[in-house]
Amino acid sequence: MTNQRKRRRKYRIVFPWNSIAAKQRQSQHNNLPQSQKRVRKKLRKEVLYVLFGALGLWLMLILPIKITDSKLSKLGYKKPEIKEIRNQKLARTLIKNKWFSPYLAASIKEKQINPDYLEYYTIATSEKPLNNDSFLLISRLRDRGYEEDQVLNLYKNLKFYELTPLLIFDYQFDENGYIEDCKKHSDNTEDSFKLTKNYYTPYKNSVAVKDPASTGKLVNKTFYLNKGFEPANLKTLSTYYAANDRKLAEVAADGLKNWGDAGRNAGVYFFATSAYRPYESQEKVYNNYMSANGKEKADLLVARPGYSEHQTGLAVDIAASHEDDVHDFTLTNAYAWCSTNCQNYGWILRYPKGKEIITRYEFEPWHYRYLGKELAQAVVASKLSFDEYFCLYLKDFDHEEFKPSKAILEAVDYTKKAKNDSQQPEASKNTATPQPTSQTSNKPMESAKPKATESSNKDLGANKEKKQ
Repeated sequence: MTNQRKRRRKYRIVFPWNSIAAKQRQSQHNNLPQSQKRVRKKLRKEVLYVLFGALGLWLMLILPIKITDSKLSKLGYKKPEIKEIRNQKLARTLIKNKWFSPYLAASIKEKQINPDYLEYYTIATSEKPLNNDSFLLISRLRDRGYEEDQVLNLYKNLKFYELTPLLIFDYQFDENGYIEDCKKHSDNTEDSFKLTKNYYTPYKNSVAVKDPASTGKLVNKTFYLNKGFEPANLKTLSTYYAANDRKLAEVAADGLKNWGDAGRNAGVYFFATSAYRPYESQEKVYNNYMSANGKEKADLLVARPGYSEHQTGLAVDIAASHEDDVHDFTLTNAYAWCSTNCQNYGWILRYPKGKEIITRYEFEPWHYRYLGKELAQAVVASKLSFDEYFCLYLKDFDHEEFKPSKAILEAVDYTKKAKNDSQQPEASKNTATPQPTSQTSNKPMESAKPKATESSNKDLGANKEKKQ
């Protein structure tokens, strides 16, 4: 007995009312048949199984969501953004790549997100936002040969108007050199773009124009017309609008007439000194320059045959009338009015000032190209050179895999934009009339042949390229 451990008595406080209730429940249970006792025990087990199963299911469904929300929250996303991330099924990609930026979060919240360009939202800002034009430019750069990391680097460091020239320039294996050159010219704008180095080699990797009959074709020092090309429906111009024996494609001839008539109504007089120029004529000019100066210098001074816009039948060089005392064409009323209003009649100033590094031609205030009203207005509104505009919005993609979605292409289509604009109230057009220079007559010239100023007496090969 001494070796046996004494059992300790256990005491507990039992309230009278608890004791009475417990005894009653125990009495009722003891009075039940044995079969009912087993069922109750069995039912209790099944209830437990259901509860544990429900808890497990809840954990399987809710716990991953809670973990995902926690990870997104740590990246910087807030509850409304996280909700939209789940709706758009972006969580896995964002967490895996640790992508976050205020611009990305705001775009997700506002449902203004394109998942195909998700990483670009991390480097975009409200000052440099993403839109359909940006998506198209990104796709164009990829089609041009730039790798994804190169495009991200370019987009992170440069503005839109600093990126579009890359569609014209030679492919840059090291894009950082171009980025640094742009940063050195921090005073560049949409209207004036300069660089220290040359990034374009004329006539390198030349490509024949795919649709020579198109009014919107591009002819420059990369895209050329074949020797046998001649515009359909060439029309001899009236001496009321041009010098003797000048021709244009019919659509451009009609455009010149409308443009000239509008100018006269505004008190401005001008005429075409040069228009359609066949391949053979350009060839003679180029050969003469090459014989006198050598091929290298000839390429700096005049376009090679096939590469001149005049062969399209859609280009003119103009001169002022009734302003013979003004020897600088840029100081004439004709230039002031034409350069401002040309797009409303389907024309653009083809080689504008400040774009020489892109067009590879000196500023030519007299040289205009017919595109049709809608396209001309779109080009002018974009503030891009026609070279850039064509390669961004009009050119076929070289690689189908880089072609953006149909929705993006439709959104940037200038014809659809023009249709939308036409449904809105039109702003007043062509109301500005330039201030006349001294001794300038506003009297209309009805039938006499216009007289060219000194600035209009250009040689056939006077489209001179800027020397680098």
